Amino acid sequence: MARILAVFFIAAAGLRAFFDWQLANINEEAFAFLPIGQVWFNFDRGTLLGLQPGIERYLSPVIWENAVGPMLLWAMAPTLFFAGVFFAAIAIWRAVRKAMRS
Repeated sequence: MARILAVFFIAAAGLRAFFDWQLANINEEAFAFLPIGQVWFNFDRGTLLGLQPGIERYLSPVIWENAVGPMLLWAMAPTLFFAGVFFAAIAIWRAVRKAMRS
């Protein structure tokens, strides 16, 4: 499962980087990765706009201010890539552990 997730996240990171590159070429701007919040807003702004009041009301405003809000400012493609690397490391660790048992 970790291997599948690693491939999925790394492929999604490559695809997102390609879209960011295409967007920069179309707008004739310098290349920059779009933040997670911007991509989410462009995809479905209703869920993003409903997320903040939901988290602040039912969980805690501190969670929004210190965790979720800053994460929405992270660049999406590198974040997906590092998630893929994390799952690849888990898959490798499991394979090594399984080989050592045999």
